[in-house]
Amino acid sequence: MKKIVISEKDFKAADRAVKKAVELIKRGYQKKKVIHAVKKHLVDLKIPFTPEDAYVAARLRIRAKEKFGELSGKLFFDESGYRYSTPAVVAKYRAERLRGYSIADVSCGSGMQLAFFGINAEKVTGVELDKKRAYLAALNVKALGAEAEVYHGNAYEYRPDEEVIFSDPARPEREEVRTVKSLQPNPLKLAEVFSDRMLVFELPPQMPPERVDSQFQRVKLKGNKGLKGEKEYVSFGFKLNRLAFYSEELSNCDVSAVSLPSGERVTSEDEAVKPGRAELTELIAEVDRTVVHAGLLENLLGKLEIEACVLFGDKRRTVLGLRDVKSSAFLRYYRVACTASSLTECKKLLKKANAKKVTLRFSVDPGKYWDLRNELEEGLSGEKHVYLFRFDGFANRYIICERADCN
Repeated sequence: MKKIVISEKDFKAADRAVKKAVELIKRGYQKKKVIHAVKKHLVDLKIPFTPEDAYVAARLRIRAKEKFGELSGKLFFDESGYRYSTPAVVAKYRAERLRGYSIADVSCGSGMQLAFFGINAEKVTGVELDKKRAYLAALNVKALGAEAEVYHGNAYEYRPDEEVIFSDPARPEREEVRTVKSLQPNPLKLAEVFSDRMLVFELPPQMPPERVDSQFQRVKLKGNKGLKGEKEYVSFGFKLNRLAFYSEELSNCDVSAVSLPSGERVTSEDEAVKPGRAELTELIAEVDRTVVHAGLLENLLGKLEIEACVLFGDKRRTVLGLRDVKSSAFLRYYRVACTASSLTECKKLLKKANAKKVTLRFSVDPGKYWDLRNELEEGLSGEKHVYLFRFDGFANRYIICERADCN
């Protein structure tokens, strides 16, 4: 294990180079000229950070505003590190949940989650197998004013003093069925190596709870027991974003879902209420897929104490019909304006509904989405943005709606 040390001089030089590259890119300079211009800022640098790295980091700072907000102007990334980095809102939430524990992040990547751990915890250590990325992690820890040590080395060889072992492992870009065994470092092996510690693993969020359980049953701990814990699905911006597994000592329930940034939470411990018979109501609500994927729809209905029916459900969306309204970050409400039995009828009704824009809320071949949307919007001169749902179980299967602010 090699400890990564970055002097204040080297940190400031790297930051100046990236900021200069950002300025030149925004002014329209080409890559070759940007790289040439920032070389002077990196003379005698004692860390592996090249003018090419500064150019890449600058491009990613420009792109990172949505993911990292105002922090984006401080951060250091390579392409892969940026793509898989934890959004700031999620990283902050995870650090808050583990507040009070000492933490070793044994696959820290470019260090976003590590830095947020370092803001909250007294003792934090990061380990990263990729040398260049380990330096990026150390740069980001400095950039955010966090306290954490970073080491270049193999996760399996780390001998921790920390109470919690955290890992957000690398995963294949594409995989037919997401599993734990394809992750690196492998959480199953980490669980055996660090069996005397509390464990938190980030997993592919596409994995349903039962698949996580079946994978972790293969880990044999004391008493020949499999690894058990909480599966926490995280929604960010009404989209499934993360899945974290917390070992039993850190778990609060079997399965949970949390919506960020609101922090609203539903768990398998909440009373479950079954949906009623399907009927189209004046108000409908789209359910955050995170809740459905976690298998917590009935628990959400029970927690909110609302009567609802499932009008439509597939892999992409679930839509409820309901009479009660309860504020929830897991629900998007729509008020039904009118219904139609065909797209031809829809076009006539859209004009009557004073529509200007039409967002399609049903499955369409991606290559045909804009053709269909443009066809529906042709000739519309109204003022409203409406949403078009399709429920095949009804005679008038096309439902024209407006967003209803019920939160």
